[in-house]
Formats: sequence, structure tokens, C-alpha cells
Amino acid sequence: MTELTAEKKAIISKEKKARVKWGFIWAILTAVMWGIGYVPLQTIWYIEPLSSGYGFEDPNTGYLVGSYLDAFVQAMMFGLILTVVWAGATGKYREWKRVITNRKILKWLFLGALCGGPMAIFGTALATGYIGATFAASVSLLSCVVGALVGRMFNHEKFSMKAIIGIIVIVVGGVVILDPAVMIEDIMHPSGDGNTVLGYLGALMSVIGWGVEGNLSVRALNITDADASLPVRFFIEFVFWCIFMLPLLLCIVGPDKFFDCMSQTFTSGPFLFWMAMAALSLGFCYAAQYKAFPLIGVGRTLSLCNLYVPVSMIALYVFLGVPLSIMLVIGSIIAIAGTFIMYWEKGSDDGGA
Repeated sequence: MTELTAEKKAIISKEKKARVKWGFIWAILTAVMWGIGYVPLQTIWYIEPLSSGYGFEDPNTGYLVGSYLDAFVQAMMFGLILTVVWAGATGKYREWKRVITNRKILKWLFLGALCGGPMAIFGTALATGYIGATFAASVSLLSCVVGALVGRMFNHEKFSMKAIIGIIVIVVGGVVILDPAVMIEDIMHPSGDGNTVLGYLGALMSVIGWGVEGNLSVRALNITDADASLPVRFFIEFVFWCIFMLPLLLCIVGPDKFFDCMSQTFTSGPFLFWMAMAALSLGFCYAAQYKAFPLIGVGRTLSLCNLYVPVSMIALYVFLGVPLSIMLVIGSIIAIAGTFIMYWEKGSDDGGA
């Protein structure tokens, strides 16, 4: 009987080690692919039609339309790839149908899609277009603070002393990333063609959007399967863009220019190629992150995933020659340290790993 108990303990220990190992693998893969994903997101701004601002005389209109269609095509690519490739590969088509017809699940996915898509992804596109991908990647670290505050208000989550210290450290890192003196100078005296105010507004949208979506996603994942819910979430986002956001763009630029912009977007081979690359890398990130959550816990997963920032900085520098700002580097290091302080609770949600 003692030998049987020892054998069971050995099996449980082996299984726990395997879960932790694969949890870390999924989280690290998320960070790497997420960081690399900013390369295609930045590249599309160097090629037609975004590089010429769709031919608009006002550069700000060109940037805005470019960000709009960038986010729309992302939603379309994400929905297509995750639905066809990921749901098909994991055999979740039947579960996909169950999720999309369940009102309780659909409610949280719908709200999450609104925050993550037209708010966060569109905001990231604005920040990337007007300021740069390195800044857009770095400032998104502040979404951890928003997520914690939203969880405190609506889910009545309690803050430990470590969490409070972590939040303070992340905010300090965020201030360094934003570099208030430079930000004020950019807003008051913008350089180049674009109005950087929209870039900073986009950064704020992405920070709030990602933070709120995280809390909404947890509600949905409590009652459904991640492999099936992710394709549904991006399908909802795509439908929302088609029904509400694109008609809004039609009103802004007029019918003739609207259809001209759509034609330029969907006849540009290089643009569609790089958008597909972004969808593959960033779409995989979503799937991998949700794989890691139950294996090593939400806290540790988020901490490791935030390593995407140094990965994105290195990737953008190596592949596109984007210079590294010392303030962004220092601020990102401080903010990442804050996330580890905030989330790395011993034995949280990971079976004591």
C-alpha cells in the first residue's frame, strides 16, 4: 500500500512538472511571437497604400484612414485564421457553434471584442502609425494596472501589499516610457506630418482596452473553452467593424474615397502579406496565452508574456533599424519588474508550482 502511494505521488509530481514546463513554454512562445508581431505591424506603414497616406492631402486623414483599415484587416485576418486554422486544427468547430449560440458566453465575448478590437487594436494601430511600434509595445505594459483596477472595482479583487507595490512600480515605468517633457513637446509642437496627439490618444485607448478585456475574458473562460471562444471573439470583432466602424469611415471620407481606399487596401499584395504575418504571430499569441493560464496561473503567465517588450525592441532594431530610445528601454525594464512584483505570487493558480 505504501509503494502504491509513493507511485501515485511520483505520477502526480511528474504531471505537475510537465504542466509547469509546458506552461512556461506557452508563455515564452507568447512573448516571442508577440514581440516579433510588431515587425509586420510597423512594416505595413512603410509600404503602399499606408506609406502614401492613401493619397490624402492632409497627412492626418491619411494616418487615421490607415489606422482604421489596419485594425479592420487585422480583425478580418485574426477571425479567418483563428476560425479556420486554429479551430479546425483543434477540432473545435462543434464547440465554436455552441459558444456562438450561447447568450451568457456571447455577452462577455461581445464586450471583450469591443474593448480589445475597436478600442485596443485600433488604438495600437494609431500609436504605431503616429509615434512608432516600439512606443506602442512599451506603453501597453500599463494595461496591467488598468486590469487590476477594473478587477478591484467590478470583481471585488483584493490587493496584496505586493500588488500595490507592483502597481506603483509599473506606473513609474509608464511615466518614464511616456517621458512627459517629450510628450508635451510633441503635443504642443508636433514634428513631421502627423498629429501625435492621436498617437497618444491611441496609446491610452490600447491601455484601457487591453486592461478591461482581460477581466471580461476571464468571465467567458470560466464557462467555455479557450480554443473555441477565441475564434468567436475575433469573429464578433470583425462583424462589429463591418456593421458600425466601416460605415463611420464612409461618412468621414465620403463614398468615392472610401471605395478607393478599400480598393487600394485589398489589391496591395505586400500589405496583405504583412497583415497575414501579423495575424499569424499575434493570433497565435492569444491562443498560446490562454493555453498557459491554467498551467502556471494567470499571474505568472502575464509576467512572462510582458517580456514581449524587449523582444519587440530587439526585433524592430534588427529587422527595421528602428532606433532604441533610452527612456523606452529604462521605462520598460521598470514596468516589467513591476509586473513580476505584482503578479508573481507563490503558488497562485498553478497548483503550487
